[in-house]
Amino acid sequence: MTSPLRHISAGSATAATDVWIGPGLLDTAASRLFSSSGRFLLVTSAGPLAAVERVRRALAGRLLVDLEIDDREESKTLGTVSEIANAALSAGVRRDDALVAVGGGVVSDVAGFAAAILLRGIPWNAVPTTTGSMADAAIGGKTGVDHREGKNLLGAFHPPRVVLADPAALDGLPEREFRAGLVEALKAAWIADSGLSGRVEETLSSVLARDEGPLLDLLAGAAAVKADIVSEDPRESDRRRLLNFGHTLGHAFEASGGYRHLRHGEAVAWGIRAALDLSVRRTGLSAEAGGRVADLLSRLGPFPAPETAPARLEPFLSRDKKATARGIAGVLLEDIGRARVEEAIPLQEWLDAAARISLP
Repeated sequence: MTSPLRHISAGSATAATDVWIGPGLLDTAASRLFSSSGRFLLVTSAGPLAAVERVRRALAGRLLVDLEIDDREESKTLGTVSEIANAALSAGVRRDDALVAVGGGVVSDVAGFAAAILLRGIPWNAVPTTTGSMADAAIGGKTGVDHREGKNLLGAFHPPRVVLADPAALDGLPEREFRAGLVEALKAAWIADSGLSGRVEETLSSVLARDEGPLLDLLAGAAAVKADIVSEDPRESDRRRLLNFGHTLGHAFEASGGYRHLRHGEAVAWGIRAALDLSVRRTGLSAEAGGRVADLLSRLGPFPAPETAPARLEPFLSRDKKATARGIAGVLLEDIGRARVEEAIPLQEWLDAAARISLP
């Protein structure tokens, strides 16, 4: 039986996003993607992705630009943004045209940022091709690139008009990428949906086998959590900060490995493991609840071990966007499905938590 198509609204009346999740969306992309002019700038992951070809066919005759970029973290730079801008301007882009990003989180971050600054802002659409981008990166409008001083230090809030998440886009996704992206999906459950977390505990084997029903339940549930949060707090001034669960140390783990050693979701998994340690100490998270989260993380792995030497992590933690003179803000769990922001956790506590982490 075909899984039903799910629609989730995110954002506000002036910056709304329609998120569609379900099968068949790749082949009907032309009827759902937004463009006032009917013209599109297609920016895709490099390589033979079936999803790219299906969207390209769906938009045949309407493409102003058709550009491939590298979907690795090392390419998340201003240089790649310039490449997109140069192609768009050379092709005569107008403000009523729209960009379509087909790929993983790097493609949506970079292409979305290019859309934010082209002609002071053109609309864009996202067609995610990884579990991480379907559950998280393509939704919410945080676009940007990395800087040598740290991750995501240059960017803009620019929500996509439409997100199309078709499970067929995951065909051929390597197992490591598939599992790493599921960390971001489960993150949403742990901060705001205990029921979803409980269902995944029962169905994770089916999710990992890519069974459509349980997989779409997880991805749609995560997308709904993120849509609800970003609709309430579009510019990360309050509740949206909860979505950074696992990311304070996770970004430091990524950067200390030169963005080559760990996938983003893997780094976040280790960051969540450290946040669980701090949660037990600071918020009273029960050992039972923390153990359930750690068990799901271990079932997603094994993940490569991160760099935990204080001398390697400290520079990146100190430059974290959430750092103040009193410490570094971080997201901790009070229970599964309930999280809070601790405003000023001393740097040394982060370093100590990193030194203690493990995934059994």
